[in-house]
Amino acid sequence: MADTGSKHPSGSVEGSGRTALSVVGTTAAVAAIVLLGLDLRLVFGSASAVLAEIRQSYALGSGSAALLTTGPVLCLGVFAVVATRAVRRWTVPVVLTGCLMLILVGTGLRGAPSWPALLIGTLLAGMGIAVANVLGPVLIRLLFPHRIGLMTGLFTALVSASAGIASGATVPLDSSVFHNWRTTLMAWAIPSALALVAMAFLALRFRHVECRPTSATRSSVPRGQTAVLRSSVSWAVTGFMGLQSLLAYSMIAWLPTIYRDRGLSAENAGLLLTALSVSSVATALTVPVLAARIRRQSVLATAVVALSVAGLIGVLTGSVELAPVWAILLGLGQGGQLSLALTLINLRAPNTATATSLSSMAQSIGYLVAAAGPVATGAIHSSTGSWTAPLLALLAVMIPLTVCGWRAGRDSSVTSVDRVIESKSGVGGI
Repeated sequence: MADTGSKHPSGSVEGSGRTALSVVGTTAAVAAIVLLGLDLRLVFGSASAVLAEIRQSYALGSGSAALLTTGPVLCLGVFAVVATRAVRRWTVPVVLTGCLMLILVGTGLRGAPSWPALLIGTLLAGMGIAVANVLGPVLIRLLFPHRIGLMTGLFTALVSASAGIASGATVPLDSSVFHNWRTTLMAWAIPSALALVAMAFLALRFRHVECRPTSATRSSVPRGQTAVLRSSVSWAVTGFMGLQSLLAYSMIAWLPTIYRDRGLSAENAGLLLTALSVSSVATALTVPVLAARIRRQSVLATAVVALSVAGLIGVLTGSVELAPVWAILLGLGQGGQLSLALTLINLRAPNTATATSLSSMAQSIGYLVAAAGPVATGAIHSSTGSWTAPLLALLAVMIPLTVCGWRAGRDSSVTSVDRVIESKSGVGGI
C-alpha cells in the first residue's frame, strides 16, 4: 500500500499513514496517541489542586501563584509557532518525542524544593505542550487518514479529561501515598515517561521517512504559510479555536469562585469543575465522528456553542442548587467545541503540510486570545464587584464564536501550502 505521492514539510509522504501503520502496528499507534492526549493537561490540573500548599510553602502572593496557571497557557500561544519550523527538519513523531522529553523534564523539576525550579519546570512543560498541541492533530492525520473523526474524538476526550483527572487525583495521592505535595507533583512525570517511550517507538519507525526539504523549496515554505494567513477559512478556524478556549479557561479559573461567593462549600464548588471535565468527554468523543461524516459542519458548530450559551445563562440566572446542571452543559459545549476545532483543522486542510501550518496558526493565536480570558474576567469582576458583568461579557463572546464556527464549518479548503510552494518555486513537492 505504498504511496508515491509528493512529500511534505510535515516529515512524511502524504497518504503514507497506513503504510506506517503496517510497520508499527495499529496498537502502538493508538497507544502513542492515547498517552500523548493524556499527558497534555496533567501539568495544569495537578498544580491547581495544591495551589494553597504551594503558596504557603513559598509565601507567594496571588500574582506569583497565578504564574503556575496562566504561564503554561501563555506558552501554548507563544511556542506553538515552533512546530512548523521543527517539522521542516524532523518527522512529526521525532518532534513529538522531543516535546514529551521536555514535558518529562519540566514535570520532574517541579519536585525540587525551590520556587524557581517549580516555575521553570512548569514553563518548560508548557513549551513542550505548546508544540505537541499543534502536532497532535497532524499525527492523527498521518497515522489514521481514514479515521480522523474517531481518533480526534479519542485524543480530544483525553485532553479534556486529563486536567480533571490530575486535579481529582493529586490531593488523594498527596494525602494517602506520597505525603508530600512536591513528590506528588513530580510523580506526574510517570505518565510523561510512558508517553515518551511510545512516541520514541514511532519515531524510530519513521526514521527512514524523508523529512528534510530541499534547498530550493525550504525558502518557499514561509510563503506557503503566508498564504494560509491570508485565508478567511484559516481565520475562521483560528477564531473558533481561540474564543472557545477563552471561555474554557475562564470557566476553569472562575467557576468554583463564582459559586463559593454564592455560598457553596469549597469542596462542592471544586466538584463543579469535575462535572464540567467529565461531561466534556461525551461530546469530545462524538462530535468529531459526526463532523467527519458530513460535508458542512456549520450547524454542528452552532449546536455546541448553544450548549455553552445555555450553561452560561444558567450560571447567570439559575439557582445554586442547579449548579451541577449548568456545569454539565458548559462541559458538553466545551468538549464539543474543542474537538470540533481540532477536527476542522484537518477537514479544512487539503494536505498534511497545510494542516501543520493551520494548526500552528490556530493554536498560537488562539491560546494567546485564551490567556486573556481569565484575566479579563477577573478584572471585570474586580471593577464591578459582581459576577453579572463578567458572565454577560462571556455571553457576548458567544456571538463571534458562532460566526467563526459557521464560517469554518462551510465546505471549503484552506489554500494549499504545497500549491503555493509549487507556483512560487516551480517544484512539485518537498
